[in-house]
Amino acid sequence: MKYIITESQNENLKGLLKQVIKSKSVLTAIKSVGGFDNFLKIMDIDSPMDFLHLFDDLDVVQSEEDLDWTLFRFKPEHNLMIYNRRNEYVYISYDKIWGVLESNFGLNHRQIKGLTEEWLGEVYNLRGITTSDAN
Repeated sequence: MKYIITESQNENLKGLLKQVIKSKSVLTAIKSVGGFDNFLKIMDIDSPMDFLHLFDDLDVVQSEEDLDWTLFRFKPEHNLMIYNRRNEYVYISYDKIWGVLESNFGLNHRQIKGLTEEWLGEVYNLRGITTSDAN
């Protein structure tokens, strides 16, 4: 059976999926719409950079645990990235971001590093940093 989704319904669905990403995870959002291909269509994602832009509005907070760390997250205790100012590294969640770029977009380690470093420079003004996956 084929379903027809109006533009208004699609915008509502995009908003709901964005809330699922913020409250649960991107993997939960992908599963909730029946897979990665459906997720890309609904969210109008045409490239790995479009995917990264789902994370443009993370809360940026100073870590209480380590003064050299800046934490990037949608909700407390669920860091998606940790910026270590001491060594200029940004550690990116493998499960929620890095692994999706690798598994679903087919990017290799070098490509993901380049893409995430470009994105962090544009969106969070972090330049001259090195990105790495954090398991």
